[in-house]
Amino acid sequence: MNKLYLFSILLFAALVATSCGDSSAENEVKNQADKLSKELEKATNSDDDPNVETVITTDEDGNQLVTKIETKEDGTQVKTTTAATAEEIREIVESGVLLDDPKLSDPPGPTEVTTPISPINEEDSYNFHEYKKLNSLLSTYVSYAGNVNYSGIKSNKSQLEDIIKEFESNFPGSDWSSAQKLTFWINAYNLYTIKLIVDNYPTTSITNITAKPWHKKFIKLNGTTYSLNQIENDIIRKQYNEPRIHFALNCASKSCPVLLNKAYTPGTVYGKMTAQTKRFLSDASKNTYGKKEVQISQIFEWYKEDFTKGGKTVFDFINKYRTEQLDKQKITYQEYSWDLNK
Repeated sequence: MNKLYLFSILLFAALVATSCGDSSAENEVKNQADKLSKELEKATNSDDDPNVETVITTDEDGNQLVTKIETKEDGTQVKTTTAATAEEIREIVESGVLLDDPKLSDPPGPTEVTTPISPINEEDSYNFHEYKKLNSLLSTYVSYAGNVNYSGIKSNKSQLEDIIKEFESNFPGSDWSSAQKLTFWINAYNLYTIKLIVDNYPTTSITNITAKPWHKKFIKLNGTTYSLNQIENDIIRKQYNEPRIHFALNCASKSCPVLLNKAYTPGTVYGKMTAQTKRFLSDASKNTYGKKEVQISQIFEWYKEDFTKGGKTVFDFINKYRTEQLDKQKITYQEYSWDLNK
């Protein structure tokens, strides 16, 4: 029931109460009607103002902002940008406004605009950092458990190639934030691992493609040809002191951390890396914990230096993401399965 309809009912009830001589009921109904009348007037004066346009924008760190553009009688425009709340975003999206206009991603604060603002078209609203195309691929062909439908991707390879071209056209620049750069390289590693498998599918293991698949140079970005090994070790590990990346990168094998069926974004990358770390450590097929001995993934052996910087131990890292704490148990490592994660 909308407020206008409810207001009509209350007004009618007030008239009936008056005719019946019930003063207390009349007063109560009138109070409710007055309250609704004021709310309707307020809503009409703010939300339905034809001279105010509202859009949602995104800053360089992935934070969503609400921008309101008011056109004055003399033709000038005032633009005000503030941080968006979840409720504002929900209401604005439901009203069908345009999203993510990069032209309106200025820092919050009123700004006088004396020139008309051009209509926003689909090309203008494109934001690579949302990774919509990659997200669509992953959500379609990767299960929550991390199983990849490589045959399905191969049958629709044009979708994969379109995403590859998108990455080739959007190489990290000096104006990118640290989160944007890290997100790009994590997504690139996972994307090109999928490409390597699809280009050689059917196969039962990434190690069947070549003896050292991670050293194969096939990733062409910004005029340079990279290998998966270069992206992981020469770029991500070298530039970021971030051991959690080992649980975000996927090597297309069963013993690897599961491939997330969503793309990482600058606004979610750190939270998702933490979630992936906790998920991996709680996976009994990859790590088991006993009172006297623990059997953990070989990832902790291969990249031990990443988990033990600053005088820390592997247990220090694991305990940070588990409720049950490890102490002095003996460490052994599980045999790694390179079987394809399909």
